[in-house]
Amino acid sequence: MPEVRNQCIRCGTCCMKGGPALHAEDLQLVLQNRLQLEHLVTIRQGEPALSPLGDQLEYLQAEIIKLKGQANDWACFFFDKQSSSCMMYQHRPLECTLLKCWDTGDLERIINKNLICRTDIIPGDSPVLEYIVTHEKACSLVDLGSLLASLPVASLQDEVMAELTDMVQKDMANRAHALASSDFPSSMELFAFGRPLFKILNNFGIRVRESGGTLILQLSPEK
Repeated sequence: MPEVRNQCIRCGTCCMKGGPALHAEDLQLVLQNRLQLEHLVTIRQGEPALSPLGDQLEYLQAEIIKLKGQANDWACFFFDKQSSSCMMYQHRPLECTLLKCWDTGDLERIINKNLICRTDIIPGDSPVLEYIVTHEKACSLVDLGSLLASLPVASLQDEVMAELTDMVQKDMANRAHALASSDFPSSMELFAFGRPLFKILNNFGIRVRESGGTLILQLSPEK
């Protein structure tokens, strides 16, 4: 008979799967600098992400602010792997407070509710907000799902790849412009602009390379 658990055993499984999304209740953690912008990553509207209640891929209807991962994996930034403990436990976000792996009911009730976004955090007169607005206008991800869904259609493939190439170029150009400015901290890139589009496309078998100063997108043969 399987063991029935009713308390955390600090196995770290939840923390290794990624950081929590931030809700309105967590805004004070940011405003009080317990969470700094360099600790956060924005998952943008239209970006593909795994459903928090399952393993299916979905395209986000609204942006999400999350605690970013560590280096090259999804483990929460504040998860200490050696001690299997949280480095901000006393001030952990709402989702972490409610999460019980043996009973996920409380967590499920708040999923995708009262989430905060970048404009909740960045003051209206901040130059960083101007970079964010410019980036969204230049390379929104709202149509990304339909573009990727059209890729298997041979007659549309060239058109889709051209549009994706244009989006990647604009994404990289806007990031480079911001990072070259003295009023844009490089540590804020993932919060301000989210993950680079070319990294997102890698998950769909689309590789980006540079040739003679030109970006070229290539679809993997198996795609």
